[in-house]
Amino acid sequence: MQILDFIEKTELTEKNECEKAKLLCFFHYKETSETAFSMSLISNLFVQCGFNTPNSSRLKNKLTKGKEKAFFSSKGKMTTIEFIPAVLQCMEKSLKTLWEDNATIESNSEIIDEQKFVGKRKYLDQLIHQINCSYASNCYDAAAVLMRRLFEVLLVLSYQNLGIDDQIKDASGSGYVMLDSIVKNAKNNQTLKLSRIKNEFDTFRLVGNFSAHNITYTAGKKDIDDIKLNYRVMIEELFNKAGLF
Repeated sequence: MQILDFIEKTELTEKNECEKAKLLCFFHYKETSETAFSMSLISNLFVQCGFNTPNSSRLKNKLTKGKEKAFFSSKGKMTTIEFIPAVLQCMEKSLKTLWEDNATIESNSEIIDEQKFVGKRKYLDQLIHQINCSYASNCYDAAAVLMRRLFEVLLVLSYQNLGIDDQIKDASGSGYVMLDSIVKNAKNNQTLKLSRIKNEFDTFRLVGNFSAHNITYTAGKKDIDDIKLNYRVMIEELFNKAGLF
């Protein structure tokens, strides 16, 4: 958690001095696991966030004795204060979601080389990370469906980049035809000019289709391993066709 994000999400600039001190101490505790706070530390936290330096003795009195009491003096250490346990528990309960990471996907180029292909467009990065993570987690049906989706997205981006996406628009003209129709067009499209990897397009499509639609089929590691080399070749070609390299 970055301090600027914390300031924004807690609306820290709108809080009174005691609330600022409580929240800044909580942030410091979450980031360092330190449970004791000196007034000089609290003053430094204020300054680092661009706030005015508080009157340390007055603030300490409010934090430990006033109606906004949230701390007590550390046992045997009068120079530091600590959260009252109930106050800390309430803050943990109300603010813990700020430290929950619901976006990071742990992956390491298991199927697709992230160093080469990640960083072009955020939504493509998400798909690539999910494909790799699914494979690493033995979720082969998930990997197959996501690989099919990335394949379809890259085909559409290639048509768009070449200015020929009208050729794969549906009857309404506002969307695109199904993947099997896009593949049929792509294999013979003279503007797209695909290499022989186009002969594997139906395989990429079917592996994903089986995982998505066949009631009794479940993909295994070998199903993904059998296509991953050709799939990687296809990815590179379509990244080029889509103008992503």
